[in-house]
Amino acid sequence: MFRRILVGYDGSEPAKKALIAALELAQAFRGEVLALAVVRPPEFAELGIELEGVLEEAKGPLAEAFRFAQREAARRGVVLRTRSQVGHPAETLVRVAEEEGFDLIVLGRRGLTPVQRWMLGSVSERVLRYAPCAVMVVH
Repeated sequence: MFRRILVGYDGSEPAKKALIAALELAQAFRGEVLALAVVRPPEFAELGIELEGVLEEAKGPLAEAFRFAQREAARRGVVLRTRSQVGHPAETLVRVAEEEGFDLIVLGRRGLTPVQRWMLGSVSERVLRYAPCAVMVVH
């Protein structure tokens, strides 16, 4: 059922909960997981050097987050790939799910206030709206 699982992952506590849920599903369905960290570019970044710098700057914190993810996957005997990309989180997750044929997207809940949700929207809300597959939001 859920053999190819995409999890939005940045190492935060909500993302760790989502990762654990994705790994448990993958274990149950003998699936595989891609932990995708999407690094948001600066608002007015120019193409090229600035965007590369954003990803380079995120590599340190993401390396530790990905090590945690690999340890958890190994404990469960689940195949886990990790990847980081620059982009808008919701758009990137939806695009990757569609292009690579994922069965499920798993996300952690951030808990925006009603005003923040109204002004910014939430990643999970946008992914739910546009995803080409099932979406699970973990609290």
